[in-house]
Amino acid sequence: MRIAVLSDIHGNIHALEEVAKDIKNQSVDKIFCLGDIVNFGAYPKECLDWVKENCDITLKGENDIFVADPEQLILPNPYAIQSADWTYDQLSQKDFDYINSLENFYEEKEFILTHDEPTIPGTYHFLTSERDAKETFTCFDNRFCFYGHTHLQILFVKKPDGKVIYQSGGEYSMEDGEQYLISVGSVGQPRDKDPRAGYLIVDTEAGKITFRRIPYDVDKAVKSILSAGIPEVFANILKMKRD
Repeated sequence: MRIAVLSDIHGNIHALEEVAKDIKNQSVDKIFCLGDIVNFGAYPKECLDWVKENCDITLKGENDIFVADPEQLILPNPYAIQSADWTYDQLSQKDFDYINSLENFYEEKEFILTHDEPTIPGTYHFLTSERDAKETFTCFDNRFCFYGHTHLQILFVKKPDGKVIYQSGGEYSMEDGEQYLISVGSVGQPRDKDPRAGYLIVDTEAGKITFRRIPYDVDKAVKSILSAGIPEVFANILKMKRD
């Protein structure tokens, strides 16, 4: 089975449209979305509509929750709150009902899906270190755990002897007896100074984990954020590049 896993779209339809084209070309069997569909970008409704139509399993992230029902949690970032106020005005009650119907955790025999920290979903901890990964591996027996929230593409592998190894992006050939803890990256707001949209494909038959990076028109996305009056910080993040 070939599964596409994406997360943290953040209202960036320009990035999502290119990712959608790439997913179609990859002949995947299923698409999973790990949340934070809206906020920070200028096209929240369009992104929600795409997810509703195309994803087999969809979770909600903290930005989705705050936009749909702000009494459920507090966003510490004042710019995120300002953006959420704008996003709220672009959506309908039907959109809010859809977001509120979503879970932030899903589990089957082979895999776990979560937006953030898989051991205690809803804490919104940024799981990026090998130390945290080692602790998290003790909390699940499934072969795969996919998560978002970090806006980074990170693969932690627990080998049969218990050793945990780390890889950032690229491709990985799976081996028997391994477990995988995977931060799938961000479609609409990458934070690794690579402006390309990011998502993941897992091919269980071929035994491959592949982090995909897809170019898109960043300038259009930037202009749409600025034109909408969304805080400039979210436009600036899109333009960040490695030195």
